[in-house]
Amino acid sequence: MEVNGKFVKILKNPDSSLVQFLQKNDEKFRKLRQQIHANPELSREEFETANLIEEKLKSWNISTERLSTTGVIGILQKGDFENAPRIGLRADTDALPIDEKSDLPYASKNPGVMHACGHDGHTTMLLAAAQYLALEAKFDGTIIFIFQPDEEDQAGARRMVEDGLFEKFPVDAVYAVHNFPGALQGEILIKKGPQMAGTCEVRIDVFSKGGHAAHPYQTTDSVLVASEIVVGLQSIIARNISGIDAAVLTIGSIHGGHANNVIPNKVSLLGTLRYFDLKVRDLVKARIEQLANGICSAYGATCEVRLTDGYIPTINHDKETEVADEAISTLINPEFITRNKVASMGAEDFGFMLHACPGAYFYIGNDVDETFTGLHTDQYDFNDDNILIGAATWATLALYFLKKEAVTAEKTV
Repeated sequence: MEVNGKFVKILKNPDSSLVQFLQKNDEKFRKLRQQIHANPELSREEFETANLIEEKLKSWNISTERLSTTGVIGILQKGDFENAPRIGLRADTDALPIDEKSDLPYASKNPGVMHACGHDGHTTMLLAAAQYLALEAKFDGTIIFIFQPDEEDQAGARRMVEDGLFEKFPVDAVYAVHNFPGALQGEILIKKGPQMAGTCEVRIDVFSKGGHAAHPYQTTDSVLVASEIVVGLQSIIARNISGIDAAVLTIGSIHGGHANNVIPNKVSLLGTLRYFDLKVRDLVKARIEQLANGICSAYGATCEVRLTDGYIPTINHDKETEVADEAISTLINPEFITRNKVASMGAEDFGFMLHACPGAYFYIGNDVDETFTGLHTDQYDFNDDNILIGAATWATLALYFLKKEAVTAEKTV
């Protein structure tokens, strides 16, 4: 079978049995991805998606279990697996509360719900790899396919870990991949260290004596105090954080008052802190408390500060990143591998899995001819050409890891 020309320039060996198998089944998985896209489900509501995933895995003789209600775990064991290495591969499955505005023939059938982050594609890439690994590949070891719900809302990865993911399905390493608008289709972006930021929700309520706007001297102007806090917060990043470190502190919501001639007695600020280092997080949180209370005290107001930690940073482990890089380098031509992507201040709950187990998170470019369509937009669509590339990457990584870990274990015995 002749391999699609789009893939030949990306792949080192387009005639391999792996690529030939995936090419043979490519159209089937494109239709599957589009089926999932047309039937999106919100976080913690991925029931039909989970049923579909289970049906596919079982049809390839991959045993399945449910975890965290709508999470699906596929277990594939071959050869002498008892004392052999184990690897986990994770895809996310939920959609976003966005009303799709595209004219695609497979656009969302669920008003107000859309796969605007490519989780339909991530799921399909992993399913395509699972089929190949189950039906064609030979190896000694265990592959755990993790289809994770609720990435977009309440950190489904954290819940899966808390529900015993790595106790019930232990692995030596866990990996995840996300599509990346901003890089050409099929390009792999991978590097050690921080990938995505940790988050902390910032809420500050300023309380004061309100009154008539014509007589501010008879009041404590809560709007002015809140404004001073917003400006002052930026000095924390500018003057308390080393230039070598990184953090972002943004106030995205200010609410107070209802009339043009009334100074309110309460103004509420809502924002977010993003960081890569827990020490930086703790320093910034302490300074937020000090600064907000200090400014309020200076003006004669009071405040309540609530700092709620959310996602933790997604930080790749060195060894596991090196193994993934080595594996991908056997599959992808060097000009389609990037190792200097700048870490993002966006958040990703895979960090909770990497905190519990060694592993790495990497990206696959989604753009066509440098056309950029951003994530979480009502016009976004996953690039179906990535199903083959992504599946080939997953399969190559799994087989390479199991073989390399087995060899390493033999040398240390």
